[in-house]
Amino acid sequence: MNVYDMAKIGELYLNDGVWNGEQIIPAQWVEDSTTVQFDRSSGSADYGYQWWVRTFGNNNYPSFFAQGHYGQYIFVVPDLELVLVFTSHYEGSSSIYWQLMNQIVNAC
Repeated sequence: MNVYDMAKIGELYLNDGVWNGEQIIPAQWVEDSTTVQFDRSSGSADYGYQWWVRTFGNNNYPSFFAQGHYGQYIFVVPDLELVLVFTSHYEGSSSIYWQLMNQIVNAC
């Protein structure tokens, strides 16, 4: 999957499952899957259905993201109509992505 395909998935979820005017994923599934279904009580994010859920920025914008191996991310911040995609081979702490997201969200 390339970054353009990753961004399309983010855009699809940003638009509640609608692509080119057609509902291809039920809106209720989008809402359920991007809402906390499992409160981890530790770590940096909770979990929906295949999406991680947390806030970003000084204003704590609700967000959700998909995380892949070695720094593959799809971030969605609905209130800002923002989709961000990162792809890397970074083996360090994921906190660098939280810092980047906080900076980008604050800049928006």
